[in-house]
Amino acid sequence: MSPELFAAASSSTLAVASTLHATLLVLRQQRSVQSLSASTVLLPSLAFTGSPWLLAAPIWLAGGFLVHLAWFVACEKLLPAPVAAKRPGAAARPAVASPAAAAPAPQAAPAAAGPPSFQPVPVLAVFEETEDIKTFRMLRPDDFDFAAGQFLTVRVQVDGKPLVRCYSLSSSPEATGYMEISVKRQGVVSGMLHSTVRPGSTMTVKRPNGKFTYPEGDDRPIVFLAGGVGITPLMSMFRHAVASQPTRPVTLIFSAKTDKHITFRHELDHIVQRHPQAKVAIVTSGGPFALVTGGSQPGIAHFSGRINADLIGKLVPDIASTIFMTCGPGPMMEGMKELLASLGVPKDQIRYEAFEAAIATSKEETVPGVRPARKAAAPLPMPAAAGNGAQLTLQQSGITVAVGGGQSLLEAAEAGGVELPSSCRAGVCLTCRTRLLQGEVDCDSDSLDADDRAAGYILPCIAYAKGHCVLDA
Repeated sequence: MSPELFAAASSSTLAVASTLHATLLVLRQQRSVQSLSASTVLLPSLAFTGSPWLLAAPIWLAGGFLVHLAWFVACEKLLPAPVAAKRPGAAARPAVASPAAAAPAPQAAPAAAGPPSFQPVPVLAVFEETEDIKTFRMLRPDDFDFAAGQFLTVRVQVDGKPLVRCYSLSSSPEATGYMEISVKRQGVVSGMLHSTVRPGSTMTVKRPNGKFTYPEGDDRPIVFLAGGVGITPLMSMFRHAVASQPTRPVTLIFSAKTDKHITFRHELDHIVQRHPQAKVAIVTSGGPFALVTGGSQPGIAHFSGRINADLIGKLVPDIASTIFMTCGPGPMMEGMKELLASLGVPKDQIRYEAFEAAIATSKEETVPGVRPARKAAAPLPMPAAAGNGAQLTLQQSGITVAVGGGQSLLEAAEAGGVELPSSCRAGVCLTCRTRLLQGEVDCDSDSLDADDRAAGYILPCIAYAKGHCVLDA
C-alpha cells in the first residue's frame, strides 16, 4: 500500500474533510430535532467533525467519512423524521363559528393544544406607518394559527423585569409566512419596541388569542368602524375579507385625527382600486362634517368631522342587514353602539373589541414594574360581597392571604407576595388562566370557553371571592 495514504494530508484537505462532516452534523441536527434521542445521536457526528485533525492521513479521512455516512443512513432508518406542522392557508382556512349574540367577543377562536407558552421569533422587517405607529413583521411559527382580529401577547424585559402586553395582529391569516403587529408608541413596552426592535431582533411572543374575530360563514355586508390605533384588528379582517370572500361587500370607515395619522394609507388605496366590493372612507376629526374628496368607487372617500348617521347612510345602503365591527377608544365605541342602535341595527349585528383596560394599562404605565390603578373608564364588576372575611389559599405557593373588599384574586395574591402570570388584567388575554380547586367566585368573562369552565378554570384578574378559595398556583 502506498505510503502517501498514511502521510498527513494538507491543511486545506483537512478543512474540506471537516466541512463534509459538519454538513452531515447539521443535517442530522435538523432531521433529529423532534427525536427523543436527538442529543445522543449528535455526539458521534460531532466527534466525526473533529476527527480529521486527529487522524490526518488520507486513508483515515476517507474511512472516517464513509463510517460517518453509514451512521447518518442508519439514523435515517431508525429515527423518525420530524413532521411539519400544517399551515392554515395551505388547504383550508380556520373555521370560526358564527356568533349569535352582541357581545364584545362574539366568536370562538382557534384553540391551541395545551396551555400557551412564550417562544422567541425573529423580526423580519419594521415599517413606520405614521409618526407614532410602527408595524413589526415577525416570522410566523407553523403552529401559530389565528383568526383575523385576534391579538398577540408580547413579553419584554425592562430593567430585568418581565413585562407583558397584548397587541392586535394587523396581518391576515392568509399571510402564512409571517405575522404583523402594528403598535402605537404610548407606554413603557410599546416605547421599548419602537426604540429597540430592528430587523434581525428577536421578540418573545405567545400564540394568538381573542374572540373579536371576523364573522365567517356569513354573506351579509360588513362594515368596520375604526378609531385611531383601533384599526389594527380591523385591518386584519379587511385584508382577510378581500382575500377570502371576493364577492362580500365590505366597507372600512376609519376615523383619524389628521392626515398624518392615517395608518395603512397606501395599502387601503391599493385595495379599493383592485377589489370592487371594497370601500374605504377616511374621516379626519378636525372641522365640520363635509365630503373633502372622493365618494364613489374606485378610490377612497375623505371626510372631515366625525362618523355620524349621514356618513353611514351615504356608505351603507342596507344598514339593518349589515354587520358592524368597531374598535377604538372607549368613548368612540360607546358612541357607535348608540348611533347604530338608533339607526335600527339589530343588537346582535353590533360587535366590538372590549380591550380598553389593557389599552389604559399600556398608556399609564411609565415606571417599569409598577402597575397603575385601573381607569374608571373601563370598570370591571366588583361584587359587594367579595372580601367579607374571604381568604385565598395558593396551593403550590403554600400561603393563605386575606381578600379585601372589591379586590380580585390576582390583586390579593400580589398583595401576599405571589406574582401570578398576568397581562391585560381585563379578562381578555387568558394569561392568568388558573384552576379553582375549591370555593366559589364571580368571574364574568367571555374569554373562557365551556371546556375551561367545566375543568374549573377562572381568570384571577376578574375573579372575586365569595368565601374561602383555593387556587392551583
